[in-house]
Amino acid sequence: MKNMKILFVSIGLFLSLTVHAQEKSLYYFQEAGTLEIGPRIGFTTSAIISTGDPNIARGVKLGIVAGIFGRKQLTDQWAINTDFSYSTRGNKNDSINLENSYIDLSVVIVRNVKYRMFNNDMTFDFFLGPGLSFNLNSEFKESNIPVNPFISPQEFNVVIGGALPFGPILLTATNRLGLTNLLGNPSPGSKWTSFTTEWTIAYRFKQKKALK
Repeated sequence: MKNMKILFVSIGLFLSLTVHAQEKSLYYFQEAGTLEIGPRIGFTTSAIISTGDPNIARGVKLGIVAGIFGRKQLTDQWAINTDFSYSTRGNKNDSINLENSYIDLSVVIVRNVKYRMFNNDMTFDFFLGPGLSFNLNSEFKESNIPVNPFISPQEFNVVIGGALPFGPILLTATNRLGLTNLLGNPSPGSKWTSFTTEWTIAYRFKQKKALK
């Protein structure tokens, strides 16, 4: 329920910002058909939201993320972005330090917005779409006890966030809201879901006009 509330608020924020940008005619005009590819690297902050399991108290876990992305500009205001990355995330508190390793795939729709700050034209990207994560390994770090049999091998998530471009550099905050119960064989009423934010810096290689 908490994750669904976060999801609805996130989607509402995305739509309201898009409508606001349209009303104010704040568009980031980028030539349709251009292609961009590049690497991204950074760190994650994550937590597991547990219901029905008093042994899991919410705590923030630091991890890493690295991957590559490809983006195609569909129009001067909209783009589609695909991402392939490796990340670590989990949950850490006084009693538990759970770390999960994933291969993450996502496809998001990007909204290019232009705004003014301190009399300068600035641009910002909002994005939203589905994601799929494949679990590579899970363990309790202090004891090195593998917990893979108890963790779901796949996780569906909603990906929403924003990116601030500085020339070819992108500073990005990506939220992954887990929709899958991480417990592979949950007891009745027990559910683990994840919430992760990826803080990354990306480099966009020279843009190329798409072939027609």
